[in-house]
Amino acid sequence: MSSHWAAADLVDEAELRDAVIAPYSLGEPTDIEGVWELLNGSGARGGYVIQSEAISPLPGFSGASINIMVLLDMDGGFIDVKLLNHNEPIFVSGLGEAPFRQFLEQYRGLSINTPITIGTNYGSGGGGSLVYLDGVTKATASVRIAHESIMAAAREVARQKLKGIARPQEKVVVKPDLDMNFTWPELVEQGLARHVVTTHGEVRAEFEGTTWQSDDPFPDATDSDPFIDLWIVDVTAPSVAKAVMGPRMLRDWQRLGDISPDDQTLLLIEAGDHGLVSEDFVRNTAPSWIEAKQDEFPVSVMDADLLIDLKPGVPDGKAIVLRLDRRLGFNPVRDWQLSLLAVRQHGMLQPELGQARFSWTVSADDRFFDILTPPKPLSPFESALVNRRTDLIILVLFLELVFLLMLFNRHFVQRAHYRLTRFSVLAMTLGFIGWWGQGQLSILTPIATLSAVMAGKSLSFLLYDPFSLVIWIAAIIGFFIWGRALFCGWLCPFGAMQEFVGAIAKRLGVRQLTVSGMWDRRLKFLKYVVLAGLIATLLYRPEQVETAAEVEPFKTAISVFFQREWYYVFYAVICLLASAVVFKAYCRYLCPLGALMALGGWLRLTPWITRRAECGSPCQLCKVKCEYKAIKPSGKVDYSECFGCLECVEIYEDRNKCVPLIVADKKRARAS
Repeated sequence: MSSHWAAADLVDEAELRDAVIAPYSLGEPTDIEGVWELLNGSGARGGYVIQSEAISPLPGFSGASINIMVLLDMDGGFIDVKLLNHNEPIFVSGLGEAPFRQFLEQYRGLSINTPITIGTNYGSGGGGSLVYLDGVTKATASVRIAHESIMAAAREVARQKLKGIARPQEKVVVKPDLDMNFTWPELVEQGLARHVVTTHGEVRAEFEGTTWQSDDPFPDATDSDPFIDLWIVDVTAPSVAKAVMGPRMLRDWQRLGDISPDDQTLLLIEAGDHGLVSEDFVRNTAPSWIEAKQDEFPVSVMDADLLIDLKPGVPDGKAIVLRLDRRLGFNPVRDWQLSLLAVRQHGMLQPELGQARFSWTVSADDRFFDILTPPKPLSPFESALVNRRTDLIILVLFLELVFLLMLFNRHFVQRAHYRLTRFSVLAMTLGFIGWWGQGQLSILTPIATLSAVMAGKSLSFLLYDPFSLVIWIAAIIGFFIWGRALFCGWLCPFGAMQEFVGAIAKRLGVRQLTVSGMWDRRLKFLKYVVLAGLIATLLYRPEQVETAAEVEPFKTAISVFFQREWYYVFYAVICLLASAVVFKAYCRYLCPLGALMALGGWLRLTPWITRRAECGSPCQLCKVKCEYKAIKPSGKVDYSECFGCLECVEIYEDRNKCVPLIVADKKRARAS
């Protein structure tokens, strides 16, 4: 079976090169599939070009992934985001691609570390660092899937290629009002000054068996002598800095803090043979022998270029103050690793360099800092829930009403306003669920689900449209109680539209066609043929499934309200006009979703429409009145074809219509 239905196509190099706009150009492919180098105007590497389909192929509502080109700079910023290809039904022939492309333009200038969510900040209190992107009306689920694919692909490339960029961006600030007095012994006692030692023996063990085993620069030192004798003091907190620095050094340190408030400053004092910097070290640069990491990401380390002036009582040794940049996510309060490199040389003219790394886990005292955690973007499902919370509340209340009407149908039909209530519910289904809520269920959803299951893909795309998901859940629950009747008779917007067309036609005196029982059975079989054809298309010509699914006029009539090419509109109008002469003709004879829903007739746990012994023999009134022809000559209900209009229930409860009740009343009258 072809895999086309489960994945969009990656574009070739030529098409990708044309999509990159000057002054940028496409460079060489990287070792990550679907990722290329991005060259700037001078030909230097300025970032990466990513095809999202290659890294994060999240299935959309067509079952295929949305392939998007992401231009990412070396700092994790979005240079540009462009649509390459997709199969989302609403954008293929509904709204068109223009709204989708406009949505993607909003990423320019943002970063992978920017908290981004889709929707509006209305009601959120305002402020904060969350960035809200405007979605696309009638296509919120598709753009949420696209957003997740963009962010997942960009962060994965950043993780592999831009180490130190894609990390949690906690902001650490020094508490301004904390002033404590310490002595050096108190710093040591409280762990604010830490002492570590590495012996010559430990260093020799690291080089043993290597090319540099005999190149020990300190051959006379014993194994127990200290090679590294290091004090580590985080002097970012003013109270600690005052405890170790003399007046001149403290003034320079304070001036540095005013210029670079996001720097973490670390004092190192080394009294062993190793030292802290090499002979060619240049002040105010990164020392080659000193490294720092957190969460496997390197942390920027620079010399603070301070003249050393330590207070009496502080240990002697070679000292340096380092600056560690907190702006890229470095959190000194969490554990991080400080490393010193022991370097040896082998040979004279072009010596080979060998090194051994000695590391210690370090963390700053959290009493001196405030940790400002950025707002976490909502998950796509949470974001959809928040942005459609009012619609969802109304939908749930409406579904509760429909459930109650169906559960207590016998009491409901006895009310004089039964028909008014039913048409009011259908109006709500068409207007609110269909045109406003875009909750018209489609055969594409179960087909995409089947495709994802066969391909071993995630079904998470179902969560991107919670409005439709709630209706699916209600329909599935209804399968076990009423068969297809709940959805097809009450919750399908296009079905409601057909019913209104039929009612108006009758009011206007349009002559209704009578379909014989034999032809009715034959025509009803058509919808199963259509459903089988769609499944066969999925298996053998998956690239044509979306086109084949246009047998449903739902997108034309409901999703885009007839704003499509003329031939789609013509087909939808024909389906509606057919219902003017044959009651809900499309639903009964052609709808593949109806064929799938008809399975609910077999899943139903109990016959929910009450029948009498006289139903069918001798009384045939319900069979004659049923416009769906869902009542057999025996009087039994064919639940696979029953739409739950409750017409037969109304007759059953009406003593002026139900023949068995009329006969019984006459007998009782004669007897009395």
